[in-house]
Amino acid sequence: MTQRYVLIGTSVAVGLIVLILVAAVVLELFVNPNRVVASVNGDNISVSQFQEQVRIERALLNLRINNFITNLNAMGIDPNQFAGQEPLRTWLAQVQIPDQLGNSVVTAMVEDALVRQQAAALGISVSAEDVDKQWEQFLGFDPNALAGIEPTATVEPTITPTPFVSPTPSPVPTATLVPTIEATEEATSEATVEVTEPVEPTATYTPVPPPPTLTADEQMTEFASTKDAFMASITASARVPRDRLNQYFEMQALRTALRDAVTDLSAEVPHVNARHILVATEEEAQDILAALQAGDSFAGLAQASSTDTGSGATGGELGWTPVTDFVNPFADAVTDGDLGALIGPIQTEFGWHIIQVHDREIRTITANQLDTAKERQFQTWLDDLRASTDQKIEIDSVWADNVPAEPAFVLNGG
Repeated sequence: MTQRYVLIGTSVAVGLIVLILVAAVVLELFVNPNRVVASVNGDNISVSQFQEQVRIERALLNLRINNFITNLNAMGIDPNQFAGQEPLRTWLAQVQIPDQLGNSVVTAMVEDALVRQQAAALGISVSAEDVDKQWEQFLGFDPNALAGIEPTATVEPTITPTPFVSPTPSPVPTATLVPTIEATEEATSEATVEVTEPVEPTATYTPVPPPPTLTADEQMTEFASTKDAFMASITASARVPRDRLNQYFEMQALRTALRDAVTDLSAEVPHVNARHILVATEEEAQDILAALQAGDSFAGLAQASSTDTGSGATGGELGWTPVTDFVNPFADAVTDGDLGALIGPIQTEFGWHIIQVHDREIRTITANQLDTAKERQFQTWLDDLRASTDQKIEIDSVWADNVPAEPAFVLNGG
């Protein structure tokens, strides 16, 4: 009887263990992935979607970090200073501190949901060509530059130096001349030595032909190959299908389309020539202002006190800058303040500023500057939209327990 109870007890224990294991598997594979990380006006973001996005971002960060370090090496920057370079410092923190990247991804996914909803409300959609443009920009490919490209003709070597010859060609001298001794018909005790005229070495140039220029079709083929290799690498390390990676760039295209629809900026923008002193607290800023009003040197105080060490080294001078490059309320201050007056203290995300505007004028900005200005204005629009009481946004802290630590960061060549 005792043995029977033991067997029953053992069976029950084994059954409970199996049940617990099954429950854990079900929880891990079916329940947890479907838990809601965030909800945006009824559109839910699941744990599995969040984890996919984190893995994609980690894979892309790995690529960005390695490319950035390669560029720093090429510039001859001391490797000991790499970690202090932006944006490398931020990127390294994100791959090393899961919560930091996780929080960034949750924020971005909430914004993406808002973008999709607002784009749908405005009837905005994107085409396959729009998505292709995002791929091209990311991989640094410009199809517009291919127009009229012809293959490079084969270069025949000549002795005339060309731009493709090494700047310091190695001359190839003629054979070394050796004095010759000619014997006379009658032998004498002295030999007659005849030395030929000295000959100057002649430099022979070996032109290096340029690599042949690929035709437009060849460059398109090369881009397609690069894109395919990139997709294979990222999808393998992030463990996502190719369609999911393409959706990532589709989202970027939709964001750009909505941005262009809701921003209203011209390439003709106000520029200001200004200087500033940045400090950490309002009290410090008030002390700086009082010192300036008492006649102290602006440049001297900037060099001694400004936490913006870049401009501080030049007396706080910012030079001619598009107003759109500044954050608000700094941008408003340099736009509206009187020329020559001491403006401030003005608080921004960087600290407290004392500002002085030398001059203003309208100038034309570049396409890249306009794009940056639009992005900044669009981000402000998104921030205001998110803060609106019309938006119902809920974020669950469950994301903090589900931030993937892979793909692991790998430094190429390290």
